[in-house]
Amino acid sequence: MLDGWLRNIALCFIFLFCPIVFILRRRIKILYFDFLQGYLRKKVLFSDDFDGEFRYVGGIDISFIKNDSVNACISLVVLDLETLDTVLSESKMISMTCEYIPGYLAFRETPHIAEMLRSVKRHSPLFYPHVLMVDGNGRLHRKEFGMACQTGVTCDIPCIGVAKNLFQMEGCLRDESHKDAINQLKEAGDTFLIRNIDNTVIGCALKSTTASSKPVYVSEGHRVSLQTACEVVRRCCRYRVPEPVRLADITSREVLRKIDGNL
Repeated sequence: MLDGWLRNIALCFIFLFCPIVFILRRRIKILYFDFLQGYLRKKVLFSDDFDGEFRYVGGIDISFIKNDSVNACISLVVLDLETLDTVLSESKMISMTCEYIPGYLAFRETPHIAEMLRSVKRHSPLFYPHVLMVDGNGRLHRKEFGMACQTGVTCDIPCIGVAKNLFQMEGCLRDESHKDAINQLKEAGDTFLIRNIDNTVIGCALKSTTASSKPVYVSEGHRVSLQTACEVVRRCCRYRVPEPVRLADITSREVLRKIDGNL
């Protein structure tokens, strides 16, 4: 009889307090991420800070195994900016150790990006990218410190954020005025600036090719101005998405398809 009561009490404790512990643990992690973002944010540069001109442009992408939020493939593709020929392509299977929390994606993916860059610097330093494009946002973020910013600061590399969709936040919405501005983009290279609630320019919408009906959203990541970022992205576009990011995405998905076929 007593054992039954103890078991019931234990079950009540588990069902009542475990969710609370989980919520507190998540909240503590978010507070830590906020603190670290604030620290790194002080190091970011939204102006040109590099030697000479960019020659090698890298694109990084992470693709996940279907119905699996832990195991993924990271791919880095480096192109010659003048010819858009691929000079290096590296892929690696990875396992995520940090849960996904909206607004804090960089803490989940940047450690793997940093390791990939370190590997390339060790065995292929000649083709180490002079600038890196990230499939995500940089300054175009509610804290003006998105994935491309954290990657750039952490890895100390000029970095550009390129997103396919608008990161919506207060003062920056995909409303009718935004859609009207998109419709005004007629030729490849046309842009319009994106501002936040404080009227600060945090990125731009770029019509990457004449045939593209939708723009890409370009923002500074680190050590690159918005003007330079837009110019580099425009030069890399054969299609809507710039080649370094597009090819990295294709490469990572192809690796996963081969793995899936062998399972």
